[in-house]
Amino acid sequence: MSVGFRKSLFGFNCDDVIAYVEESHKKFSAKENELNQKIDNLDSTIATVNAQLEDVKSAKAAVEAQLKEYTDKYDEIERLSQNIGKLYLVAQANAKSVMQNSAENRDITNREVEKNLHSIDNAHEQLAALKAEIMQTSNDFVTKVDALVSSLSTARTKITDNNTNNRDLAEQFENLLADVNS
Repeated sequence: MSVGFRKSLFGFNCDDVIAYVEESHKKFSAKENELNQKIDNLDSTIATVNAQLEDVKSAKAAVEAQLKEYTDKYDEIERLSQNIGKLYLVAQANAKSVMQNSAENRDITNREVEKNLHSIDNAHEQLAALKAEIMQTSNDFVTKVDALVSSLSTARTKITDNNTNNRDLAEQFENLLADVNS
């Protein structure tokens, strides 16, 4: 490194060396200040990054918790879907069994319905005959009641007429008796 010191009797010129050292010291002090400033900036950046890292860690923890929740829900949904699939298969087997039983019951029911319809037809015929008989008996009864009402009405009219005649005759008798006594 050739700095360009002047030569003197005992080596290099002392003033040149001191000036060089002072200049080097100033450069290194400036460089040291610059580097210290960079260190401070880097420390600040590290603090910021550490704070961001803590935020990321807490966000990561929240995301992991949410992921666990979603995973648990997924597992639960998976179990439910498997159970639903099993239930579907059981329900399908039950439906086939019910359909077979329903067909058998329908045949039995149809036979019973035919028997009941035959019984209903017989009952209908018997009720029609009974209705005709009741209608005839009712007509006979109504005719007899009408005759009785007519007879009672006639008797009432005769009684009313007789009462009117009896009053008239009683008045005439009293008038005659009053005439005879007078």
